[in-house]
Amino acid sequence: MQETSREIGLEPVPSFLSKCVQLYETTIVRHGMMLVGPAGGGKTSVSRCLSKSLTKLHGNNGYRQVDVNTLNPKAITMGQLYGENDPQTGEWQ
Repeated sequence: MQETSREIGLEPVPSFLSKCVQLYETTIVRHGMMLVGPAGGGKTSVSRCLSKSLTKLHGNNGYRQVDVNTLNPKAITMGQLYGENDPQTGEWQ
């Protein structure tokens, strides 16, 4: 991650690398997540550094290329974003 952070123009300070590791550990135990926080807090930088670092490991110890899909949550309904129960069939959508 230090190499990747330098490549994207960031200084690999310990607090930044720690946030990258925390995000990675979160992705291991969660199926989905949202990064929230104040503007300028480093959300995009941490996400980009982690995704590029993991993509570099592609083909090594089972790692795969990372594809990031960003969406505007205001462009879809809450049910589409989080899933919902169909009242007619009882199925989860």
